[in-house]
Amino acid sequence: MELGRSEINEWYTQKQVAERLGVSKATVYHYAKQGKIRKISDPHRLHREARYYKEEVDRLAREREQYPTGMRPSEVAKQLGLSVQSVYKYIKDGTIKAVEVPFGDERTNYVISEEAFLEAKELFQSLEFERVRKNEYYDSDYNIALFQYFQSQDSTAARVMKDTELNWGFYLPYYQKWVNYNEGIEKYGLEPCYEIHKDILDYKGYVHIQIPKGEDILYPFIDFLYESWGIENVGIREQEQGVYISLKAGELSLPQSIPFNLDLLIPFIKEGTIEIAEGLFIVRSAYRKTNLELPIKMLDEVKQLAEKKNLTMSQWVEQVIQQALQMEES
Repeated sequence: MELGRSEINEWYTQKQVAERLGVSKATVYHYAKQGKIRKISDPHRLHREARYYKEEVDRLAREREQYPTGMRPSEVAKQLGLSVQSVYKYIKDGTIKAVEVPFGDERTNYVISEEAFLEAKELFQSLEFERVRKNEYYDSDYNIALFQYFQSQDSTAARVMKDTELNWGFYLPYYQKWVNYNEGIEKYGLEPCYEIHKDILDYKGYVHIQIPKGEDILYPFIDFLYESWGIENVGIREQEQGVYISLKAGELSLPQSIPFNLDLLIPFIKEGTIEIAEGLFIVRSAYRKTNLELPIKMLDEVKQLAEKKNLTMSQWVEQVIQQALQMEES
């Protein structure tokens, strides 16, 4: 049965909606999920592409044309775990796309569309889970690790940290100042409180953790990791508002107690699980290793595409599959 012209004009395909609103197909899918537009039910799959009510799409398009809608920089900062100042910096350099909206006589506000926010979120998440390089958290010349705990014989405490120029040194809480490595060792007599090297664990994936700065659990957990897991099996990256930790999956026999409450750590685990059972500290990855056979030429192309985005091949393949699954659902 053919549809009349009036019936055809009652809906847009997903591609037409994307063109009408100036967004991606993925964003159209999210708009429908949020109830901004309605997807026309097609239980018998008579149409190859998802359809949406034309009237609702046109209304949304008119609203977008009249006044930019979206998120304020402060809302974006909260969602991405950045400072508001950083969001403004990223808007200025074009990393985060935003529309200028006049506010008063001289002031200007910015509005970040949902599509721009999703793009920024994907970008920062890929950076967040990008493989941590060892020189980010370990200095082989001094044999020290980022945030490692040091102390002097007179109980002066210190943490290994970098200054704004990425020089290695120590932060002394009592004096509220940073000193370079040599001054910390020679003047203050600082010594490491534990050994940071352990045998390399067999590869069973990673658990990803992100702890905001200022959380009480942060330093006790890092001390535990260095002392028990070793720098060979962890990756630590300092971020603006927090600390990202990649932890190799495995099991460890526990001492009588650990220096933190596991229940306080669990909310900060982004991927994977950590549990204590039968005297073991158990770290399990959210991923399962699988074999995927591809033509050599295709593997080379995937490797090149992944390197352009500074991702591992597995991360790149995962992103492509996720995008394909989202399109299939829509």
